[in-house]
Amino acid sequence: MSEERRRFFRIDDEVALSFHLIDDEYGGEDSDDLHTMQDMQQEFHVSLEVQIRQAMVDVRSQYPKLAPLLDLMNQKINLLHANEALVEEAPVLKKANLSACGIAFTWGDKLPINQTLMVNIYLQPNHELVRAEAHVAAVDNNPDHPTQSEEAYIVRLDFNEMHQAFQEVLIQHVVQRQGHQLRKKFDSNN
Repeated sequence: MSEERRRFFRIDDEVALSFHLIDDEYGGEDSDDLHTMQDMQQEFHVSLEVQIRQAMVDVRSQYPKLAPLLDLMNQKINLLHANEALVEEAPVLKKANLSACGIAFTWGDKLPINQTLMVNIYLQPNHELVRAEAHVAAVDNNPDHPTQSEEAYIVRLDFNEMHQAFQEVLIQHVVQRQGHQLRKKFDSNN
């Protein structure tokens, strides 16, 4: 396991996920103006999301009764934005093992090792989009198939390229979810 992988927490979570295969001719740059414009809009959206998260820390401490309403409004806006961004396949809600460097989830089809993908991950419950280029690092047989899961494989993706703003949103999400899961575990033990 590389040193970079050890820096990031891994959590079990539920995400909405979609991806599409990138063919062998993909060279890392997309020259299509439409995609470039969409990427710039998405980058701006993610930048705003990071700023909103930072501002909400102050709002929660100064106006605790107002914070839940603002969170709900932000979730609604994110959901509307996510619906507009559905150009590819509709995302599928999946249980996943997630970190800032990769994701693992069950899947019905065996994907080729090293296949490059463009992955859209909608973090729950706020529907925040994280987009990354990834490759299939491993595909294992699902030990829960067929008794507990209809999907025969566990697909493990490593993120190759991710914009820093997306990575920041993902890291914040993982840390917050891990804190929530630890509090929940502590409360159930007491």
